Amino acid sequence: MIREIELLSVATSLPEPALDLHYLHYPLDVPEGAGELELELAYDKVMDVVQIYAVLLDPAGTFRGHVQCPGGPGPRRLVIRVGRHDATPGCVPGPVPPGRWTVRLDLDRHKRAAPYELTVRVRPAGEPATAAARTVPRERPAPGEVTRGGAGWYRGELHSHSHHSDGRRPVADLVRAARDARLDFLAVTDHFTSAHWDDLAAHDDELVLLRSMELTSHRGHANLHGLSRWVDTYVDRPEHTMTQVAADVHEQGGLLCVNHAFSGDQAWRRFDTPWDRVDLIEIAHLQQGANNDAQIGLWDRLLTAGHRVIGVAGSDCHDPHDPAQALGQVVTVVHAEEASRAGIVAGLRAGRVAVWRGADLDMRVDGAPMGSSTGRGRVRVEVDVRADEPVVVFVLRDGLIIGVVPAGDRPGEWQRIAVEDVIDRPGYYRAEAHADPGRHDPRFWASSMRDHSSLRAAGNPVWIR
Repeated sequence: MIREIELLSVATSLPEPALDLHYLHYPLDVPEGAGELELELAYDKVMDVVQIYAVLLDPAGTFRGHVQCPGGPGPRRLVIRVGRHDATPGCVPGPVPPGRWTVRLDLDRHKRAAPYELTVRVRPAGEPATAAARTVPRERPAPGEVTRGGAGWYRGELHSHSHHSDGRRPVADLVRAARDARLDFLAVTDHFTSAHWDDLAAHDDELVLLRSMELTSHRGHANLHGLSRWVDTYVDRPEHTMTQVAADVHEQGGLLCVNHAFSGDQAWRRFDTPWDRVDLIEIAHLQQGANNDAQIGLWDRLLTAGHRVIGVAGSDCHDPHDPAQALGQVVTVVHAEEASRAGIVAGLRAGRVAVWRGADLDMRVDGAPMGSSTGRGRVRVEVDVRADEPVVVFVLRDGLIIGVVPAGDRPGEWQRIAVEDVIDRPGYYRAEAHADPGRHDPRFWASSMRDHSSLRAAGNPVWIR
């Protein structure tokens, strides 16, 4: 039996920043008889200047763990520990096979050289742990599938984080918050890792829990939904691109969603994006403010270019106990054939989907529902809306407004507005509902104002063949 061995001990400095320098790699030769590995990374975090993550890959290149460093600036000590039956949050337990492992340092913020220390130790099986770890079942739970209802509308959250990445609470807290917000489905989208899927398995009987994760590159973030296995999200290297990520996601029957596309250093600027392989895009993000206007503009640009991308919402909740991030404030509403993981994913893909920020909305064009197509000629666009306040419905064709119609004064009741049009070429229609601050204001033009702060609902397109 092996004894505890220090496989790696490095005290050095990050190199000077370079445009193509995103990762540093350290090989590890793990001997026979290893029971667990422990990695420790120490450095001084400088907000928006120096931030490093640590990644552990086994000899097959399989992901075994990722650790982030949420919180403010200052000295940080990040720990990864993986063993046969337990692991620290964000990491995957299992056997520790001998061979060439790899430590990857992800230079998430690298705007100047900075010192760091990296240590990796190996211990024999059964030796007591020195770092806090979660214990998981001896066998990872089977994916399982629970159906909680038949055809209908379902409300859910598509963007949230637990302590397995940079969230502050365990998965159980997110599930409880989603249930308290009367949501039907929840996607926990921890950065880089699938470690939270084990925790989801304990709550499958409470609501529909999607198996998701967030691709977190240096040039943008994207949620991956409906997965059955981990996806290699480290795309800041030339041999692994967004095209390969999209292919892996779709091979699993999943969906790729571009997130908060105008969010500063986390904005989407991946020019290798195969937009014809992108399924969803966040058009209403709880914490993005005016960036949401730009996101809707990008969405219309993609739609007019012929890409069938479905608009969705997300809170990006990192702490469900924080009122500013509480679940249920911005919701994705999906028409699905059944309330199951497969059903919700299929419903999102089909596109009969709306964003709720205080109003419910559905739309048909000549009887064709959102996500479907109909023919050219004279068409009738019908929008059903329900809100607890006066709203104005905006009907758009190819991103341009063709109708601005106040809904009737019947709060809490479904109301229908209709707009007729003639279209002789391929295109699309969609609708939005906005708060109407000018309903009783003599300045009638106030009813026509439209931005992220007034948005109450946004529906997805009906395409014209």
